[in-house]
Amino acid sequence: MPRFKKISAVLLCGGKSERLGFPKEMLRVDGAPLAVQMVRRLKALFDKVALSTPDGSYLRHLVEGVPIIEDEHRDAGPMGGIVTGLKHADTGKVFFLACDMPLVHNDIIGAVVNEARRADAEAVCARVGGVMQPLCAVYSASLVPVLEQMLLGEGNRYVVRLLDRVKTRCVDFSGPDAARLRDVDTSEDLPLLRQAFSDVEPLPVRLVGVKRVGGLPIERDVVVEEWPVAVFANGVKLATVLCMPTGIRELVGGFAAYLGLVERREQVRSIEVDYEAKRAALALDVEDARIKSAVQLLVTSTCGANVYGPRLPDLHPLDGDGGFRVTRSHLLECVSSLRSMAPVFSRTGCTHQAAFSDGQGIRILYEDIGRHNAMDKVVGHALMQGVDMSRGALVTTGRLNAEMVVKALRRSVPVLASRSAVSTHAVQLAETYGLTLVGFARNARVNVYTRPERVEDE
Repeated sequence: MPRFKKISAVLLCGGKSERLGFPKEMLRVDGAPLAVQMVRRLKALFDKVALSTPDGSYLRHLVEGVPIIEDEHRDAGPMGGIVTGLKHADTGKVFFLACDMPLVHNDIIGAVVNEARRADAEAVCARVGGVMQPLCAVYSASLVPVLEQMLLGEGNRYVVRLLDRVKTRCVDFSGPDAARLRDVDTSEDLPLLRQAFSDVEPLPVRLVGVKRVGGLPIERDVVVEEWPVAVFANGVKLATVLCMPTGIRELVGGFAAYLGLVERREQVRSIEVDYEAKRAALALDVEDARIKSAVQLLVTSTCGANVYGPRLPDLHPLDGDGGFRVTRSHLLECVSSLRSMAPVFSRTGCTHQAAFSDGQGIRILYEDIGRHNAMDKVVGHALMQGVDMSRGALVTTGRLNAEMVVKALRRSVPVLASRSAVSTHAVQLAETYGLTLVGFARNARVNVYTRPERVEDE
């Protein structure tokens, strides 16, 4: 299918997802949030693609090369995203697609767009069984004044009412194509994602019945999922890790790096995750004796699985200062933004976050119920994507003890920072191996315990 050059595309994200309990755009499929995969799909068809959302906090570090437009009209639903997308577009017509419609394929998009190119209409949308689908449609920029007038009245904020007021053409779909215009709205709809993606990670939260004593009554609360996942390497069980059921591949990859089993992504032949059995299996290009030796160093804790024993794993001092520098203000900004960037924390308040910054901005971010797990996910992602961590900083919300220092040293990360406290053992290890250790990075305060030359005042 040829690319569309004179019509741009906008992906609509940011619905309240009340029936799902989790932002749909952040459901993880094929190793990335749904919004990322949908943007990739649109970029293959359109020269110009943007993403519209009421709040871009979750997505800014994930969607590269695509502008993220924050809706000018908050709490206005899809209509707010459409008017904002039209105002920021530099094409006369814009194709809009809801992020939670993952089955809409190229032929459906092409049929709607081509009709919009031919027809003398202000709006062209898909239609199924006589029902218009306004979130798979092309709108003209000339509709902005009409949309803004409609947004002034609460009862007019439904896009279908716009279609009744303006010159509209519909493209009818039936049979299999009609089924592809369904959206993901509840947990029962999640199997739809499996029709479009090979790996669909479980929902990380659950709606749980609750009775509140005192205060306003509520019937359901959003609670984080916690799974015991058994981790194996070449058939040898390493540990059972208590974790969220998302990012498990990254988690076990980072865990293997933490144990000193892998240093390069080529050493990880495969990672298989069985969600039903709650089991993750690594196939590593390492000797079995090395794996068995690593198991002897393991003890478990409520934050995942940690190394602590009569001897530390083999570590190497960082090679000088590497020339990496980071400002105090950047560390504070990174740490303070972690929670707002974490969708599970935003819904549950029950996770730690960890991230990797290259000194300019956060490039990798994960969250988990355990601070160790969150850090392992970041490291595992970097390992499998070939990201050089030797010129950057790891930042986290959790306290920094010896295990957290080891995780950073394994990947030659020069700076490790947290909003929380540090332990004496962490300080000793950081001093010995040349790591810059930062604690209490919050409220304009930054405590640099070791190698302070890497942290500049501004």
